[in-house]
Amino acid sequence: MDLTVRQSGNLSGQVAVPPNKSHSFRALIMAGLADGKSHIHHPATSSDWLRANETLEMFGAAVTPEAGDSWVIQGAAGELKTPEDVIDCGNSGIIFRFFGALAGVCRGYSVLTGDDSVRHIRPVGPLLEAMTQLGAFAISTKGDGHAPIVVRGPLRGGQATLDGADSQPVSGLLIACALADAPTELNVVNAGEKPWVAMTLDWLNRCGVEVSNDHFTRYRIRGRQRWKGFQTTIPLDWSAAMYPLVSALITEGSEIAITGMDPNDSQGDRKVLEVLKAMGGNIEISGQTVIARSSKLTGMEIDCNDFIDQFMLLAAVGCYAEGQTVLTNAEICRHKECDRIAEMHRALAAMGAQVEERRDGLVISKSRLHSAVLDSKADHRMVMTLATAALGAMGETVIRDIACIRKTFPHFVSEMENAGAVMFADQ
Repeated sequence: MDLTVRQSGNLSGQVAVPPNKSHSFRALIMAGLADGKSHIHHPATSSDWLRANETLEMFGAAVTPEAGDSWVIQGAAGELKTPEDVIDCGNSGIIFRFFGALAGVCRGYSVLTGDDSVRHIRPVGPLLEAMTQLGAFAISTKGDGHAPIVVRGPLRGGQATLDGADSQPVSGLLIACALADAPTELNVVNAGEKPWVAMTLDWLNRCGVEVSNDHFTRYRIRGRQRWKGFQTTIPLDWSAAMYPLVSALITEGSEIAITGMDPNDSQGDRKVLEVLKAMGGNIEISGQTVIARSSKLTGMEIDCNDFIDQFMLLAAVGCYAEGQTVLTNAEICRHKECDRIAEMHRALAAMGAQVEERRDGLVISKSRLHSAVLDSKADHRMVMTLATAALGAMGETVIRDIACIRKTFPHFVSEMENAGAVMFADQ
């Protein structure tokens, strides 16, 4: 399925955004480990969600959908069983890293693998090394720090040190170590993506798990902890909200509103609003409603590490901002669904942008974008970013293979069409 986007203006109305994936996964995992039943209302139910449900059941929990977009999870009460089959994590880094850590709680051997990006782009070496330090058996079968991996517990606790440039191994270990045989001290060097770790800590705290955090560089977790089932409603996704909001900022005569957003939520991507406002974005926040209007933007230097998922979108914004936009501290983007720095450089250059690639980011000058035929690289954020950028570009832009947007924002195209964007998907 391809997406065609034409230059658009006068976007207006309300855009509905989906629930947040990161909260959904953390709620699901904490519920799957809990003692008793949990009820999760309105999670982000993508193909990754369904795959995570299957994986959780392989570890001994039970997941059942209910009417009204709710799910009931019967937890394993902290007593995980060894999966009977290989776990295919697909394109999901969070399934790979979080369940890779949880496999260390099991007494038998677990095997986890995934698609090409999980097997070649997304490293898991720091997680495997830390688990080995904590008494588990954890190896990459190819010896290259990527999937497939084989893990056998138990995690005995103790001390471990790991690189924290990618937050997922840290988050996965924080959860798994709460079930370890003894207390654990995790020491993290090169700590990055801190808002995602903060979200994990928030979920641990909600469930009553005892964990201390010393500036995201040292954590202490008591072992053999247990928690009860719970009820929760997943908040809307600040990351998804940024695409329609930016679409309004960069097109003429536009005003888009998004309602139901929690301005106090732990999602790091909400901080991008302040960045956009600092660039001159006409953004109004009233209660749980955010309104963005056409704006004259000015480039600036932006440290992207606290909202790394918005790196590509901020690169697109740079094309519409006077002067230069310099995006830094984003090297971890090279290890996502694709190498987001290199692929964004390639795509924007194809659209006529003046863009320079650096090791940890991009430098973008204001550019007059034009039509191009682009590839999604099977990356949902690449699709939505390029579609947003194309709304202000001359001519007609085609983005190949867009089915991956179902991962976080399955109704992106229809919602943008309803707001007046000229874009349509075809088989």
